Amino acid sequence: MKCHLCATLLLTCLAACPTQAATAPCPPLSHNISSSNLWILLGGAAKGAVRQVIAGEFGKDVDSQKRVLGQFDRCGDLMVADISYDKREGNIVLSMEQHIARVQRGWVAEYAWRVTAIKAGREEVVDQRQGTLSWRKGPQGNIISATDKFVNMGSEGSAAIAYHYDPRLRVQKSVTRGSDKQNNGENRWRWNAQDRVVETQSARSREIWRYDKQWRELGLSGLATTPVSTLHSTDTCQLWDEAGNCTLSFLHEKEVFAKGTVERHLTSAYKYRYWDRSADEQ
Repeated sequence: MKCHLCATLLLTCLAACPTQAATAPCPPLSHNISSSNLWILLGGAAKGAVRQVIAGEFGKDVDSQKRVLGQFDRCGDLMVADISYDKREGNIVLSMEQHIARVQRGWVAEYAWRVTAIKAGREEVVDQRQGTLSWRKGPQGNIISATDKFVNMGSEGSAAIAYHYDPRLRVQKSVTRGSDKQNNGENRWRWNAQDRVVETQSARSREIWRYDKQWRELGLSGLATTPVSTLHSTDTCQLWDEAGNCTLSFLHEKEVFAKGTVERHLTSAYKYRYWDRSADEQ
């Protein structure tokens, strides 16, 4: 599950997590539906009957930590997730938090981020945003739309997002329209015959996934542009668990600015727990 968010966490005991009755039927094409929902909600999906994922990313030569803790029902849909990201590079400090919870008609996320620049020993806010992102499910269980209401640097804004699917209920495209023009536009997903995502693309970024013969994730290559730089990234998996999910990966980033280049090396670790395995097996 390459959601790019991970690190050391305080864990919630599995026994305290809400459960879904084992006899409750999953909808037709539930694997494709839950995978599409997870790509929308978390930016990645996993193999098998995942019950919990714990992940963390640590910077080797950059002060950076990303963390995620997610819980899933027996059909693979997300129940709750907590995500945080902290980074300090040069005189720039970035912090982000997001909490996602399943509700009756879909999911709701409360999020906030803050970017500050340290000048003359004092922090100056460069960007600050907080908001509520609400996703709505259709009758088949897949996410069909979302609304984002936020306050950015004291100004209120909003956005509407529509999602489009192929006949196999795999998400193909999202279209965002709102007051923040920088985030407007399309995101696209491309799937292979094994229902694995092989490419994601937007106006400013592209990522390509690679798999082995067992359809385990080998890694991904990315290219993204910002107003001031071009970012090249390569993430390579090193270890897998018995279900075939990556448990350790190394990320190399190369960001090219007008006046120089910055290279970063980061390590991500993942721990999965499954509904169809006992605690001793995991």
